[in-house]
Amino acid sequence: MGLFFIGVGMSANLSLVREKPFLILGLTAGFMALKIGILWAIGRLSGLSPGAGRGLALSLPSGGEFAFVLFGLAAGLGIVDREIADLLVLVVTASMIVSPMLLALFDVGFKASESDGRPFDKPAELYPKVIIAGFGRFGQIVGRILLAKKIAFTALEANQTQVDFLRQFGNQVYYGDASRLELLRAAHAENAEIFVLAIDDVDASVRTAELIRKHFPHLKIFARARNRQHAFRLMDLAVRYNIRETLASSLEMSVQVLEALGLSKSKAVETVHRFRLHDEATMAAQLAVKDDAKKFLATTRESAEQLRHLFETDTAQSEPRAAQQPQAASSNA
Repeated sequence: MGLFFIGVGMSANLSLVREKPFLILGLTAGFMALKIGILWAIGRLSGLSPGAGRGLALSLPSGGEFAFVLFGLAAGLGIVDREIADLLVLVVTASMIVSPMLLALFDVGFKASESDGRPFDKPAELYPKVIIAGFGRFGQIVGRILLAKKIAFTALEANQTQVDFLRQFGNQVYYGDASRLELLRAAHAENAEIFVLAIDDVDASVRTAELIRKHFPHLKIFARARNRQHAFRLMDLAVRYNIRETLASSLEMSVQVLEALGLSKSKAVETVHRFRLHDEATMAAQLAVKDDAKKFLATTRESAEQLRHLFETDTAQSEPRAAQQPQAASSNA
């Protein structure tokens, strides 16, 4: 690529800049205005907000590198005049130079307009105690509960479409990748107390946890784990509070299933509670051998056998007590 651009630069007819500067500027402005208009229209038709549509249009207004190849090929085959091809090369080059400047001006203007009257800029909410990274189906529930208790928080979401959708309902959600240090600093993570790590992507979740552990060790991380392997990776980073996203709902359903099968409410809750304690102990044991497939499998089998023995013992102990109750009742009579 470097040699390609060097070749383009050496072949550019720079004398045209001196001879026809206004023509080049006019063609560049017209080309960029046309492309900005088309991109903005595509963004709006795709459902983007006005601000996001402008961002899309102003991020891609320049010509592409392939234009240099096409113009050179067209001139070589005699399809267009060499002078016209040289002129178009300079127009595309000028659009590449101007494009970053337009985007920088848009960023400055967008931030200035967004800062006026936004709740996040009020001093009382500038340093929230809670930061929620990932505001999808998991993070939203945490956010709604915090809102109900009037606890300020900052929500970070990497999906721009999701951000635009949630803002329609008055949610304070900010677009950005929580695994980037500059965003966490902008969110004042150094002043927060709780970090709710609800990012859906496993790798991004782990990267974010690593970043927080390194730069903001004071934060208490409450992490969503998609599965056991995700939980192990978080445990390796000393993330104490990690919740497997399907565990709580599965345990709750298990209580209802046991009740439907005839167990009392208290017995069903006790059974599920003992299972959870056993599962947590198994997780702690498996963490040390998670990279050894044979030992991990052996630990899994041993855990299942221990759980079966635990419940068999519990059943054996409860049956004599049930048999003694009628005798006790008759003696009392």
